[in-house]
Amino acid sequence: MPLLRTASALFPVLMVITVPAFAASSLLEGRWLINQELTSEVRPDDTDYDWFDGFVFNHSISVGGVPVPTGSSPTPTSNTEVKNPEVLQTHEMIIALIEDEALLTYVGVGKEQLRKGSYRGTRSKWSNKKLTSSYQSTSRKVTKTYEIRKDGRLLVTVKLNPKEGKTRVYKRVFDRVDS
Repeated sequence: MPLLRTASALFPVLMVITVPAFAASSLLEGRWLINQELTSEVRPDDTDYDWFDGFVFNHSISVGGVPVPTGSSPTPTSNTEVKNPEVLQTHEMIIALIEDEALLTYVGVGKEQLRKGSYRGTRSKWSNKKLTSSYQSTSRKVTKTYEIRKDGRLLVTVKLNPKEGKTRVYKRVFDRVDS
């Protein structure tokens, strides 16, 4: 009988200690592998895509090989090409949420560390089923959303909104890898 009393007295204490640990775990956390079949099903329709979208043409006039001033300022050129977010380049990723930080590891591609709120120009927020991150550069605005679908899969939506050109939306579906 003393063992039964001790066990019944410890049970509520153990529940208080262990339940918050399980409640803090997010459905987003874990290892994810891309599902090519479902990704092709959720891909936005690109039928209105124009080959010249996003290109800025530099109009110049020359007479006999000598450039003639047109009154407009020349367009600055850049040697750096804008890269797509790493989540669009990976086939496998790992999401870890630790307090106010999120670590996204894109296997074979790179890592990304996010902090809740606004940090170094990136605004991030997350809950149990959804993580949103956005930033703005001189050339475009990027919004990434990671959310758990009703079927338990991870849907990643990346919205690229260039200052000159058309907004592009990319979607990827990932399956959870059991450890």
